[in-house]
Amino acid sequence: MSLSVRVYLFVLLVGTSSLNLSAQTPISAPCGFGSATQVATTDTKTLWHGFTGIPRNAIRPHNLAWELPIAAVTGALIAQGDSSAANRIQSKSLQDVSSRWSNIGLAMELGAGALTWTGGCVSHRSRAAETGFTALGAMAAAGVMDQVLKLGFNREYPYDPGSTGRFWHGGRSFPSGHSAMSFAFASVVAHRYPHNPWVKWGAYALATGVSLSRYPAKKHFPSDIIIGATLGYVTGSYVADHTLR
Repeated sequence: MSLSVRVYLFVLLVGTSSLNLSAQTPISAPCGFGSATQVATTDTKTLWHGFTGIPRNAIRPHNLAWELPIAAVTGALIAQGDSSAANRIQSKSLQDVSSRWSNIGLAMELGAGALTWTGGCVSHRSRAAETGFTALGAMAAAGVMDQVLKLGFNREYPYDPGSTGRFWHGGRSFPSGHSAMSFAFASVVAHRYPHNPWVKWGAYALATGVSLSRYPAKKHFPSDIIIGATLGYVTGSYVADHTLR
C-alpha cells in the first residue's frame, strides 16, 4: 500500500464513519463539573465509535468521491511538490510574521470557544455553552490525533537544515496541528450555524488563514497542511453531527 493511501486512510478515520451512526444522545449543558464530564465522556465514546467503524466506511462510493482526490493531491505533493515549495521561502521576516499570525489565529479560536462556553453558562444559554464546549473538544481530539500521526510518520520540518521532507527522519512536520485544530473549530461552528454566512464562512476563513500561514512560516510542507485541514474538518464535522443537539 502506498504512503499516500496509508496516510489518507488514517486521517479519514473519523470522517468516513460519520454518516452511519445512530441519533444523538440528549445531555445537559456542560456548565458544571458533572455535566461537563458527562458531555466529554459522551463525545469520547462517539469518537471511539467512529474509529471502530472505519473499515466498512472507508470504501463506500460516496466517500471515495472526495477521499481519492485528497489522497492523489497529497501523494503528488509528497512526491514532487513539497520540497521545491518549501525552498521558495527564504525571507526570515516573512517566516516570523507568518508564524506569529498563525499562533494568534489559533489563540483566537481557542479564546472564542472558551468565551462561548463560559458566556453561555453565565447567561444560561445552553446552546451557546454546548457549542463552545464542543468546539474545544473537537480541537482537542484533532490535536491528539495529529500528535499520533506526527509520532508515526516522524517527518522532517521544512526549516531543518538540508530537509527534503523525508519521513522517519526525526521531525514532527506531518501533519499540521494548527490546521487540524483550526478546521476542527471551524467545522463545529459551521455545523451549528449553517444559515448564518458571516459566522460560518468567517470561521472557515480564519481557519484557512491560520492553515495557509504555516507554509510561509516554513513550519510545514503543503501536504502537511492539506492533511491537517482534512483531519480537523472531518473530526469537527463528526463531533458536531453526532453530539450537538
